[in-house]
Amino acid sequence: MSGVVQLGAPVGKEETLSARRAAVERVAAMPPSDKRAQTQELLLSAGRELIIDKGVGEASVGDVCSRAGFTRGAFYSNFTDMDHFVRRVAERQWTDLVESVRIVAVQPWPGETGRCLPRSASEFAIGIKVLSGRLMRALPLSRGFYLLQDELAAYAVRHPDHAQAQREGYARFKDAVAQALATGLAEIGRRPVLGPQDTTELVLATAERSIRIGLLSAQASEGDLTALLERTLPVLLARLSVPVEE
Repeated sequence: MSGVVQLGAPVGKEETLSARRAAVERVAAMPPSDKRAQTQELLLSAGRELIIDKGVGEASVGDVCSRAGFTRGAFYSNFTDMDHFVRRVAERQWTDLVESVRIVAVQPWPGETGRCLPRSASEFAIGIKVLSGRLMRALPLSRGFYLLQDELAAYAVRHPDHAQAQREGYARFKDAVAQALATGLAEIGRRPVLGPQDTTELVLATAERSIRIGLLSAQASEGDLTALLERTLPVLLARLSVPVEE
């Protein structure tokens, strides 16, 4: 009969995929059990490594499962597809970065308690150097970080409908760095001229440039990745800040 759906009629591929996706999304929205959380962590860690090694476009479900030591069933019990998986990798990456920044930001100044207001040019130079070192410890200045962020950013640009995790994650990360920057400057009696957010963008851009230059050098080493930033960040912070009374 026309217009009547018979019971037991074959279900199309799209309907099957939609039903599976909905089921996985319902499970993902629930607090995971310890076992499921461990499985997700291992899969996400494997995916992160693969994206660094091969890029997003070359990483497959099979590759992720092989590296993590799980079956495809374990993957599809936790993620609807590779798009969902890549979004979760991005979310986990930004969460880890924010936590790293917050841990470093609350570390005490060496040899000091409370505020560290400089009384001379030499004390100001020391304070700026300490703040620069604190920010550099908060930023994951490594080859893996650079490649992962580059791949995730390119993926978000190519797939705007999946870019929300990148935008939200970067906003959280930038806010955490901006807060650490503003707090650190205040502790030496300074404030950013351009505001914490814009100053943070300049700091992050300089950090990215430093890593790129280091990676493109003939014999890249961890020291090469931060060489430019070590030279320029103290000057940048000094020039882009003024005493709080101004």
